[in-house]
Amino acid sequence: MVEMASSDWQLSLKLVDQPKSVFHFPEMMPGDVSPGGYRVATLKQLVAAQLPDSIPDPEFIELVHCGRKLKDELTLDACGIQSGATLHILKKTWPEPESNPEPVNRATAAREFRVFNAALHSLNSAYRDSVYKMLTNKESLDQIIVATPGLRSDPVALGVLQDKDLFVQFTDPNMLDVLISSHPALVNAIILVLHSVAGSMPNQSSASSSRNVSASSYSDMPGGFMFEGMSDDEEDFQSGSPAGPSNRAGGSAGMRPVSLSHSGATGPRPITQSELATALGPRQHS
Repeated sequence: MVEMASSDWQLSLKLVDQPKSVFHFPEMMPGDVSPGGYRVATLKQLVAAQLPDSIPDPEFIELVHCGRKLKDELTLDACGIQSGATLHILKKTWPEPESNPEPVNRATAAREFRVFNAALHSLNSAYRDSVYKMLTNKESLDQIIVATPGLRSDPVALGVLQDKDLFVQFTDPNMLDVLISSHPALVNAIILVLHSVAGSMPNQSSASSSRNVSASSYSDMPGGFMFEGMSDDEEDFQSGSPAGPSNRAGGSAGMRPVSLSHSGATGPRPITQSELATALGPRQHS
């Protein structure tokens, strides 16, 4: 039986939202492996080279034939793939672009932390309650993540923003210098939360009268935007002692925070308070 020349071997490739393209194998030289002997991993590399604008790296795709994902170590012959077959290209998790945290405006952070801590001890603070409410709003948290460079890659910061009790601990003014050195993106996110809530208050006397925040000060925060409030059906936090146990997740502040499932954002792995303390510990002596 005469083997088909590699120049005659072709596959149809289908990437989501793009028309089919035809893939031709390289010209086969004496001693080369025939197209049917190519491993799936090798084919991925060749496909990525042909479609560099659509596929940044062969590691981030899966090849599917007749509804079955092809294993990297198998050959095309072993997968039953013949010339003229159609392969679908599925994207795995696409890599997030690297994003470094922006510098922290320490004066702004110190002011925000002090105002929030004063509100914690107020018997009736709409500002404090609105901050707690914002921390349970997935859409708002997604906005915070998008607007704060470096936040998405910091699981500690994501955990703090999704747990009221941790948020209270991490807005202690005495922790500010430690946080600036170890979790600058978290500090910027906290500033953004507090600024946004203060800007949404119909009357700022409860939170802002002591600091006279002007509209121009919003330009000081990274990715600044104003929080427009929450829908009435969002569940409120209990307004008891702010340092008391959380009423969410079975009453344990150390349990896994609520995942950010909205808009494709990924929730952090489970983080306990002891892990958070460990993460911050080494920085406290610097």
